[in-house]
Amino acid sequence: MQIHIISRFLVTAFIWSYAASIGAQTPSESSENSKPTESTQHKQDFSPPPREHWEVTVTATRTPTSDRKTGQSLTIITSEDIETHGFRDILQVLETVPGFNVARTGSTGGVTSIFVRGGENDFNLVLMDGVQINQPGGAFDFADLTTTNVERIEIIRGPSSVLYGADAMTSVINIITKRGEAHLSKNLTFERGHFGSHLLRGGLSGETEKINYSLGAHYSESDGLHDLNNQYSKFDLSTHTSLKLNSSSSLTSTLRFTDSEYHFPTDSTGAILDPNDFRKTNEALFSIYWDNVFNNQYNTKVHYGFYRRHSQTFSIKDGIVDFFDNTIESTESRNYVDWENNFQLHPDHLVTGGISLDREASASENLTRQSIGVFLQDQFSWRNRLFVTAGVRYDHNDSFVSFSTASVSLSYLLDDTWKVRTSLGNGLRAPSFIEIAGLPEFDITGNPDLSPESNLAVDWGIDFASRNQKGSFSATAFFNHFDNLIEFSFLSPPGSPNYFNREAAVSKGLEVSTSIKPTQIMRVGGQYTWTTTKVTDSGTVPGGLFVKGDQLLRRPQHLAGIYAEFLQARYKLQIDLQYKGTRDDVQFFPDWSNARVVLPSYLKINFGLTIPLLGLTDSKKDLALLFRAENIFNKHYTEIAGFESQGRSLFVGLKTTF
Repeated sequence: MQIHIISRFLVTAFIWSYAASIGAQTPSESSENSKPTESTQHKQDFSPPPREHWEVTVTATRTPTSDRKTGQSLTIITSEDIETHGFRDILQVLETVPGFNVARTGSTGGVTSIFVRGGENDFNLVLMDGVQINQPGGAFDFADLTTTNVERIEIIRGPSSVLYGADAMTSVINIITKRGEAHLSKNLTFERGHFGSHLLRGGLSGETEKINYSLGAHYSESDGLHDLNNQYSKFDLSTHTSLKLNSSSSLTSTLRFTDSEYHFPTDSTGAILDPNDFRKTNEALFSIYWDNVFNNQYNTKVHYGFYRRHSQTFSIKDGIVDFFDNTIESTESRNYVDWENNFQLHPDHLVTGGISLDREASASENLTRQSIGVFLQDQFSWRNRLFVTAGVRYDHNDSFVSFSTASVSLSYLLDDTWKVRTSLGNGLRAPSFIEIAGLPEFDITGNPDLSPESNLAVDWGIDFASRNQKGSFSATAFFNHFDNLIEFSFLSPPGSPNYFNREAAVSKGLEVSTSIKPTQIMRVGGQYTWTTTKVTDSGTVPGGLFVKGDQLLRRPQHLAGIYAEFLQARYKLQIDLQYKGTRDDVQFFPDWSNARVVLPSYLKINFGLTIPLLGLTDSKKDLALLFRAENIFNKHYTEIAGFESQGRSLFVGLKTTF
């Protein structure tokens, strides 16, 4: 019944979105020459692009490109979207993206995974201002990422290894730090709510003739869902600085530091019994790039990035679960250098090529590996209606077999509001250090002959964007074939590898999203994703997690959401409904056995309200009262078998902008 209601809403919203495009236009609105266009310099400076009824992306092609020219499936979340919906963490943003399934182990701060289009949770490339922040092998925990000082998040669904190398199997998530604007702006937010939660965040940004800059900070804490040992706190600091060297070149740098501490009373089954285990994590990122426009035909960019993640998990002797003190420490780092060159051979023909060097290291395991990638991409158009992007890449790594990737995408404009598109490409995930080297201290043998996991994917879509920005619609059908999936086995003979390239699976589905603005103060929208997965090769381990013919774990067939926004002057009201269908999972038990289970569907509702209290000036600078509610009807549900999720959470706070 819930899916039926949501489906009817999406059909109705589509009709409204089309109707929203029909209305009075001035001649300038219908003139192609009057629209904002992408920069002819094609610099990847991650700056906010000019707004038009088609968005502009830098992630899909590495150069500023209008969405009307891209054949890939694209979602862009702006800082205005983040502010309106009251998103405090990146995972809250991703829950609203078509094709994305977010799963968290219980309370705030618990390990959070993302499954996109039926893929594994390590198939997603996560970039922060163009620097990869995945652990070696693609794993990434989204629990600590905040939206503080974020200008926009660009998401590409489908493989993008041809531009970014390993791990871009089912999506690329590029988080772009805020840039300053002409006038100095400052903001400060304080919130308090359920589960002993506190939040303090603030920022400032500005711009001069030569420099633009931003600074953001976030601190939050919570007592957690459980009364026993479930506290969580995190601190996040980020900066952006861009220096204009001369009329044709600039130097841009970003810094980000995150520190968190999470106390968890649960074991691997979800049972609450440990009074003092906890984990500390700190992450540091530095990015700097220089770009220079030599002329209208050529520009170049050199980018250096560094990322380091240090994690310590402490088990304290308690005589209940832990009978001695133990600390597990992990440190991974990445040094990244990229040289990109853009050649404008013709107004309708842009060639991008370059070379990337990547060095990954694990200090705790005393392991390193290096890779070099060479890529070439060609973007060309025909009569400003058909747009084709094709690319190839070759990556050589000193720890596993080299691989090649390729992709092609097409976008065709039916008119200036409708387009059809398709894309075809492959993506790869590099084996992790553990899969290659093993864990000798636990008698686990790695396999240096592993091949990367692979995905061959195709999708087809249709998009609509009204000229007056009052309506949009998008629908995409997709298919993925995952191969060479890495299997772990305890049954290997002594001395033989415990990891093999064995499993295979397929996924297919449909993504639909729409938004309409029937009045000046109201916007409504929604998204729906249907996904089906099937294991086609279960490998060699009887009773393993891959069962031939079955669905992949933790992938719901149905995901949906509806939102409504009301903005009157400085008053804001926002309501979100999120639905997740049934999905298979595995429940683990204290005797090390397990059983396949079906997690029930659920619907949860969030809302936010902003009430201005005091206008400090005639501008939008003011003091406002904030109300937020998550899971307002206290729905009990589980994202991962055995782990209870958080119930109703109410928050109240103040925000000032000055």
